[in-house]
Amino acid sequence: MKSEMSRIVLGTDWMIAVPNLASWNIVPTKRADAILNGAVEMGINSFDTARIYRSEGVVGRFVRKHPLGRGAFRIISKGGHPSLFWRTPLTRGKLLRQLDDSLRALGTDYIDVYLLHYDDPKVPAQAIAEWSVELLRSGKVHNIGYSNVSLARLKEFRAYLREANVSPWVSNEFNALPVKDGERWKGAQNISRDGTYVDYLREDGLPFLAYSPLGRGGLKKYIDHRLAERKLEDERRISRLISLGQKYSVPLSVIALNYILQTAPNFHAVVGTSRLDHLKENMRALTFQMSEGDRNGLAFSSCSY
Repeated sequence: MKSEMSRIVLGTDWMIAVPNLASWNIVPTKRADAILNGAVEMGINSFDTARIYRSEGVVGRFVRKHPLGRGAFRIISKGGHPSLFWRTPLTRGKLLRQLDDSLRALGTDYIDVYLLHYDDPKVPAQAIAEWSVELLRSGKVHNIGYSNVSLARLKEFRAYLREANVSPWVSNEFNALPVKDGERWKGAQNISRDGTYVDYLREDGLPFLAYSPLGRGGLKKYIDHRLAERKLEDERRISRLISLGQKYSVPLSVIALNYILQTAPNFHAVVGTSRLDHLKENMRALTFQMSEGDRNGLAFSSCSY
């Protein structure tokens, strides 16, 4: 029987494979295997990768060799990235080609959740929705979705997807941490302060993957950087996190992750780490529940969730 996706998903963007093939790769085999095996032992069965990460080969090799078999794991991958150095337009051919490349790298005949890595607003929503349905009907993906997508465009996609009875996954940045002004990178979507967006996801029951749940990188370093800017709102938010950590006797990272997981039962957090002790610590977010008042006290003032 196919297992459900774990609430905490292991991010693998640092596991760059050389070559990027499941059949074999020489780096970072030992280090990555230690994290992947440790994650499975802790109850994580879901791995987040992408064509642009070049980690599909490591994930695929691990899954192929594991005694539990392919059906025990959920693989999330992404395609359609505009590229790091020059922006190339999204086309049907590009999406189909990158999907086949991902399947080849992963060494599998299907991907559990396949996301469009970045929206291309120049492409009509109807076209992207039709391509999404085509991918589903091919059997090469079991679920489709969109990463770094605005609420307006998501609603457009869904208007066309409903005709095919398709409900998409969504993935954007979402966390309880101080928000840095401006985009993290061009096209990135941070919905941490967007109560309308979060309410839409919750009320419609859409499965959601929160990336950068700990602000991307070491939480202490992130907090120290935000405090250095001496913004009153940031100081208050960080003080609140520290207070809750003391109340529940858990690290700040655990409070931050628990906040996401308590937002809705189908919200998942993508955690990327190369240290097993950090991953074990993060898993504590599944072992307790903040009071509704404490959890809501972390929500941004513009949010009702």
